[in-house]
Amino acid sequence: MLSSSKNRFSRLTTFIYISCALAFFFLTLHSLRRTYLVDPSSALGQFRAQKPPQTIPEKIWYKLGPKGMTEEVATWMQTCIEKNPSYEAHFLTDDPGDAYVRETFAHSPDIVEIYLGLSVPILKADLLRYLLLYADGGVWFDLDVSCEGTPIANWVPELYRQKAGLVVGWEFDVGWGKDGEFQHQFASWTIMARPHSPHMMVVIQDILQGVRDKMAEHQLGSIPDLELSMVGDVVDFTGPRRFTRGVMKSLERHQWALNGAVDHDGLYQILEPRTVGDVLVLPGYSFALSMNKYEEISEKGEPGPPLVTHHYAGTWKNDRGGE
Repeated sequence: MLSSSKNRFSRLTTFIYISCALAFFFLTLHSLRRTYLVDPSSALGQFRAQKPPQTIPEKIWYKLGPKGMTEEVATWMQTCIEKNPSYEAHFLTDDPGDAYVRETFAHSPDIVEIYLGLSVPILKADLLRYLLLYADGGVWFDLDVSCEGTPIANWVPELYRQKAGLVVGWEFDVGWGKDGEFQHQFASWTIMARPHSPHMMVVIQDILQGVRDKMAEHQLGSIPDLELSMVGDVVDFTGPRRFTRGVMKSLERHQWALNGAVDHDGLYQILEPRTVGDVLVLPGYSFALSMNKYEEISEKGEPGPPLVTHHYAGTWKNDRGGE
């Protein structure tokens, strides 16, 4: 009788323990549902073969270096995460980033080989943003970007939400002299995209070819031998100028170009969003208000509110090209 009571008590204790453990697990999972490190072995880390979504996915992407994040960076990040509660924030560090590319792009060995071979952190980080947005879509933020008052869901005017496959904003557009005296370029610290954007793939392929060209130029035996000093201006090699050229080239390849050329004039000095095909171009004040001098075109109207602020931390600007 005593033994039977002990057994019942033991089973009851075990049941309570397991129930408490499961409750703790699900509560923890619930609390972490929006912000977590990417597990490349999960469905998130696999290449999507199904039809891309009809809108830009509610995902936010960040890449952390070996030193993690400073208190200042955490504050900037929080402005974007807290203002967008329906968005999942994904953080990649170096090793999970490598695993993500290795598994997601296993069907493209040239992408995997070049990405994993790059030894300059900023080159790798630039390429990773394009790969993430191509495979999974969502919103990319550099670590030194903070969000202003407008939720991400309202960044794209309702008129364009079903059409926009790629959303970019001018970094340099207004107040820089006449057209042609400077190079217009899109900001790359904030990019929005649906998965499988053909424009993003053109950017990726251009970077891969750029790496091959530099290896041939410097007669390098392996990709890790490519050093920062060999690539010239990073902004041009993998950064916003490369991004801008790739998007424009992609547009010119498609039916959206008029006689094989994009109407650039229609995209310059704008105060309202403009579309070319499925690319939505936001005015300079959206992502880069501090870089665009709108008082010089005040007769055209007033600029709208900024969507983000870039704080120009520039952690990659050293001899190593980053951490």
